[in-house]
Amino acid sequence: MKPIYRLILLIFLVQSPIIYADDYVLGHGYNSGSWNISGYATTELNLPHQRAANFTVNDFSIFIHGRVNRYINPFFEGEYANQTLWLEGAGVLSSGAGQFVLERLYNDSYFTDSVFLRAGKMLTPVGEWNLIHAAPLVATTIRPLTTYLNFSEFTSGGSLNYVAEHHSLLPSVILYYQPSEELLPKTLASSPYRYKNVSGLQLVYARDLDWRVGFSMQHSEVINRHEHQNLFSWDGRYDFDSFALEMQASYNRIVGNPKIRQRNDEWGGYLQLTVPVIDDWSLIGRGETFTARDAKSSQQNAVFAVNYRPNAALVWKLEYLFVKGATTNLNEGVYGSFGVMF
Repeated sequence: MKPIYRLILLIFLVQSPIIYADDYVLGHGYNSGSWNISGYATTELNLPHQRAANFTVNDFSIFIHGRVNRYINPFFEGEYANQTLWLEGAGVLSSGAGQFVLERLYNDSYFTDSVFLRAGKMLTPVGEWNLIHAAPLVATTIRPLTTYLNFSEFTSGGSLNYVAEHHSLLPSVILYYQPSEELLPKTLASSPYRYKNVSGLQLVYARDLDWRVGFSMQHSEVINRHEHQNLFSWDGRYDFDSFALEMQASYNRIVGNPKIRQRNDEWGGYLQLTVPVIDDWSLIGRGETFTARDAKSSQQNAVFAVNYRPNAALVWKLEYLFVKGATTNLNEGVYGSFGVMF
């Protein structure tokens, strides 16, 4: 059986009644002793105005998490991504294979219940969206540019983490450093910048899912462009019961090799409103502005979406994206997706 057909079969099994065994809860994974195996899958139907329509398995990720003792707690996330099942004008399974990606591979060593050292490849703590990461857990199919485009999404190195207690006056803190290049990075087509010498800090005040205020900063070298950059990011969210607000804003100062870009200052920000309507349905609206270093003008985009989440681990999304100005990584059109945590 070809790999793509195995993938389709596995996705079907994940969504079928066979997963509802007595010792299994959808979205919680399968426990075996000190180990947990879980993951998620996301399929997308994309109908952009200026590109070919397509139906894609955007992500199929497997998590393996071990809790052995205080000092040995490994975590692995491997992903099969960007497998086009159908492409307008080309047909079914006509665009080649997807990509196997190492998303995360690290170990946590706890010194106390609230202080631990993480070593390996991890998600970079800039804002909250990048740390949430899994598509079924975020509000829209289209990801805001502010949450990923102008910083290193992954850190291959170490981070020292302090998790504040629930009512502490101190923030949670993450300090991290990547001395060399990213371990097994994504292709340049999907992630056009290559980073090294990445260091940063994140401070977060939060209370569960009720509210969060965060500040992040990151220094890095963009080695394939011979640039250095210093990024500052602010993020927050608040749940008002009848609606929820979420935001992130960033400023990036770039130096070195000035002839290859339009500007030395890069900035962006978004504001998102989520309104529960009836039962498991929600409406989402988001506005964003982003000024990229290589674009001649700023881009403004707006997303209007409807979500149906019949289960905490399942979500259907349908949205329309409006784009004005530069078209940095986004194209106006209709986008829909189905996501499941397993």
